[in-house]
Amino acid sequence: MATTPSGRSRKRIAVVGAGIGGLAAAIRLAAQGFEVEVFEKNGQAGGRVGRLEADGFTFDTGPSLLLMTDTYRELFRFASRNLEDYVRLIPLDGQYRVTFGDGDSLTIRRTLPELIRNLERIEPGVTPRFYRFLEDACLKYRLGRSEFVERDFDGARDFFGLRNLRLLMKTKALGNYYRSISRFFHTDKLRQAFSLQTMYLGLSPFEAPAVYSLLPYTELAEDGLWFPEGGMYALILAMEKLAKELGVRIHLNSPVEEVVVQKGRARGVRVNENEIAADAVLVGADLPYAYRKLLPESASGDFGWRRKRENLEYTASAFMLYLGIDRKLDNMLHHNFYLSSNYRENFEQIFSEHRLPEDPSFYAVVPSKTEPEMAPEGMESLFVLVPVPHLGPNVDWEREGPAFREKIYELLERRCGVKRESVVYEKMRTPLDWRDEYNLEEGAAFGIGHGILQVGYFRPPMVSKSIGGVYFVGASTRPGTGVPLVTIGARLVADRIGREV
Repeated sequence: MATTPSGRSRKRIAVVGAGIGGLAAAIRLAAQGFEVEVFEKNGQAGGRVGRLEADGFTFDTGPSLLLMTDTYRELFRFASRNLEDYVRLIPLDGQYRVTFGDGDSLTIRRTLPELIRNLERIEPGVTPRFYRFLEDACLKYRLGRSEFVERDFDGARDFFGLRNLRLLMKTKALGNYYRSISRFFHTDKLRQAFSLQTMYLGLSPFEAPAVYSLLPYTELAEDGLWFPEGGMYALILAMEKLAKELGVRIHLNSPVEEVVVQKGRARGVRVNENEIAADAVLVGADLPYAYRKLLPESASGDFGWRRKRENLEYTASAFMLYLGIDRKLDNMLHHNFYLSSNYRENFEQIFSEHRLPEDPSFYAVVPSKTEPEMAPEGMESLFVLVPVPHLGPNVDWEREGPAFREKIYELLERRCGVKRESVVYEKMRTPLDWRDEYNLEEGAAFGIGHGILQVGYFRPPMVSKSIGGVYFVGASTRPGTGVPLVTIGARLVADRIGREV
């Protein structure tokens, strides 16, 4: 075991999983002086923030844009580095279009005069209400982030204290998202344009808490949309490089079989039948999977009175197509949302009926618009995400998958002008793949849901109450899903390990 300059042994932390949460926490722990080893089951770091390269095309396999970039800049500053020395971030103003069910479209711009002109065309007289929306969303962002997102609640008193209850009432953060949006926008089109962002988190805007209006706010007014030069995976490569500079050892193709527990405390991990000792274990694997497969039954006491692990509610999953196109897609931008003409019904079919939507909304990304090297010259890489239910009895992907794939190809031709004969490369991913490749329970691509009983204090905590020395990071623990929230969670849990180990 390594020693400090004073000759004392450095505490060792074993990290399960090299996703963005595991990497961010490993960087912070190493910068604090811990000896850190990361064990990743797959052949590349990044987890869901992955990369696929084939036939000259490059695809980011999961998240496709960056919000709240201050979280990544602060991570690098914590390690006495500058993010810009490792990866360049490209602003995406004007590269975001929403196309509605009737074919009308709205291009989202951060330049207010242009954006307001676009909004007024759809809903005359909306300008003062739009400014009130920004004011309300700004309040939710400022207070929600500082008082809820960036705090780890040790107990119920922390969450239900008088000050917090006043803030919850003031911001109406736990109200209904879609109803909150509807106070400011009177047309279905603008209500849809400013509520679809919950798809980033695998949530329905008709069920999500109103605090998530901070998402469109960050796009418009706070920080905007960004894309790393070289694709989203360039951020992972930057973090991996920094981690190694700090002495973190990253082991790929090394699935953790169990967390070794002795006398009620974690003592390490078992990998390839070998036991690796550690003073604490940080689990970056999906939390429900970790409780089911990696931890002893005694750990189930962590869920206490709130709910059994088996009763957790999950986000949607995602049907994905990664397509190489043999021509330029001149009628598409970098980010493109194509909304169903039956917007509410689409979400009801996914979240309430748990079946494949008849008229799906979908998200299409053409990263080669910003980074031409992600496709061969004269071609485009196209990433298509369709929200679908997580795994359950109502969808048989082996039987229904091929027909659903054909439906998406028909939508791509009808709504995007992408002809089938232009596709020269294809890879498909269903909820079965999310489950098998990343150990995501129910194939839920975004982890557990964010209903009222799964946010804040009610979300599974970052530290095991039943087994000493076990901590968690990732989409299914606090503060929640999404790349910036997971990065914030890595800071919170690394700080806690620094205090307790």
